[in-house]
Amino acid sequence: MFLTKTPKNKARAFASLATSTRRLPSPDSPLHGQRRPAPTLPENIICFQRRSGTELNRPHTGRAMHHRHVLIVPLRGNAVVCADDRELPLEPGKGLVILPYQYHHYAHADKNLHWLFITFEYAQGVVMEPLRNLTFPVDTELAGQLDTLLRAQRNLADEGLPELRLALLLAQLTPPPGRSAPASRPSATIELQVNHAAQKLRPAAPTIRELAAELGMSPSNLRTRFRASCGVSLGKHMRELRLERACGLLRMTSARISEISEQCGFSSLFSFSRTFRTRHGMSPRAYRAKAAND
Repeated sequence: MFLTKTPKNKARAFASLATSTRRLPSPDSPLHGQRRPAPTLPENIICFQRRSGTELNRPHTGRAMHHRHVLIVPLRGNAVVCADDRELPLEPGKGLVILPYQYHHYAHADKNLHWLFITFEYAQGVVMEPLRNLTFPVDTELAGQLDTLLRAQRNLADEGLPELRLALLLAQLTPPPGRSAPASRPSATIELQVNHAAQKLRPAAPTIRELAAELGMSPSNLRTRFRASCGVSLGKHMRELRLERACGLLRMTSARISEISEQCGFSSLFSFSRTFRTRHGMSPRAYRAKAAND
């Protein structure tokens, strides 16, 4: 919003500013402020677009799961975002944030669409759980903030500004204390704990014993609690995390497949290739080639 739009808006803005100023105290010393901890900012921001329904599930086929947040804003066209066990219809005027390690894919997409995606990472311990499966309205003010963010992201001289703008935008999207977000899955707490611990112990691929030690419980207790909450074994879940990481390394790096196998915690290249083929229907080499051509 700009104070100079019209004289009426300008007068109203200054009147509001005067009211807020009258509520301020008169400190004995103006040289000592109130210290607050520095906010944690989003990192490694990537902004991109998708212009057709067939592009939405790229580069994955099937359900995706990764360690990044994904802010989705439809500009034209409709589709359904399948996140966890929910179907969330999205259309222009509505947005959504996919959380780290949240299974998701897209269905019933219009052939011609135009969607904005902003993916980013947060430091360990920052959890945006109130936004899980919560669609939010995208009004003209938010659209303007997104436009300003994209301009700052394109301008390499604006060092730090995209991160600040995105942090402010996300703070606006988070539901206030009085409003409850949709109930998350019962498994969210233990699953998030496991995923965060696995992320913290990188770049090594942690064993279940190492995860249990990080979470302060025995391996058997962790296995039991995870299966009871999530309905799948902890071993299967960890295998999915390792495969997701392997997909990212195959797409984004030129590392040898044997190196990726070792980084992702597989006992041998044969074991990695067999597991990967079972999960994705193709070899790691074929997956890399397909991703390069997409």
